[in-house]
Amino acid sequence: MKEVLIPERLTSARKALSITRLEASKRMNIGQTTYVRYEKGDRNPTYATIIVMAQVLNVSPEYLIGKEDNPESQSYVIKKEDSPEMFKIMELSEKLDSKGRKKLLKYAEELTKL
Repeated sequence: MKEVLIPERLTSARKALSITRLEASKRMNIGQTTYVRYEKGDRNPTYATIIVMAQVLNVSPEYLIGKEDNPESQSYVIKKEDSPEMFKIMELSEKLDSKGRKKLLKYAEELTKL
């Protein structure tokens, strides 16, 4: 069965990030016209494209296709070229034990309060 994107959820996820259609299409590496057609429901992307959309918009693919109502993503893809600092943090965290990761998390949470 082919997965069908729910255009309203795509639009909602994009707006939650406060980005334009143009910015979303650039981040997804697809043409703006194609992206707009996805949002309007005039065209349905492949499931591989839905996965990319979900990663860019920080939601789950299941949310975009209506299999889940919770938009929260269950995974993240961090590319070294896109976010070298986050990539390095993830590399370093892999070397930590559970106690070290908890300390790193607590420190990160404190930083976000600033």
